[in-house]
Amino acid sequence: MGEIHVKKIILIPTILLLSMTLAACGQSKTQSQTASSSQKSSSSFRVANNGSAITHDDYEKIQTGNVTGPKDGDAQSTILKAFGKPDSKSQVTVNSTNKKAAVQYAWKNVSDHFKASAVTVEFLNGHAIGKGYIEAGIHQRRYISTASINQVHKGNTYPQVLNVLGTPDAESVTGSGDLSARNLTYATGKDGRSISLMFAGDKLTSKTATVVK
Repeated sequence: MGEIHVKKIILIPTILLLSMTLAACGQSKTQSQTASSSQKSSSSFRVANNGSAITHDDYEKIQTGNVTGPKDGDAQSTILKAFGKPDSKSQVTVNSTNKKAAVQYAWKNVSDHFKASAVTVEFLNGHAIGKGYIEAGIHQRRYISTASINQVHKGNTYPQVLNVLGTPDAESVTGSGDLSARNLTYATGKDGRSISLMFAGDKLTSKTATVVK
């Protein structure tokens, strides 16, 4: 449980900070809102229906709002009802001119087919503003070659990157649409080497080599 806190606390402030920067630049834009996302029923999630484990499909269904408009995200009560009691709870701070406290929940009851060790969701004012999943153990990692990594470039869209590299080993997302920030992690070596891809909105902005143990 401690490992979950360490990894996410490192990732989340970075993602949230970028999201706030994007939000400040785009406040004058008229954003298309997802209709009644906060009204989604817990039965929309497969885990709520079979009572077993959180699937990748369940994770993808989580709707996140922006820090400046959290009500566009799924209601905290809906996610808790669908996913059940979380394995851990912690506080994270949204770095902005007016610091806001968000709560982060983590669940370990993840489907084996998901190949993740935990799913996390961050809530602000009772609505989801961020989500992510933590990679599974080393025996479940899928290694990406350097040649494949070299096929993706700054400016590529999120779907384009997935088309080349497939589903990432770990992911962290904050916000939605043009104001979203996303970080993907792909394992590249058995010694813990990996590549971290950062997106602003839908565009790849950086590739950074990291070591995950």
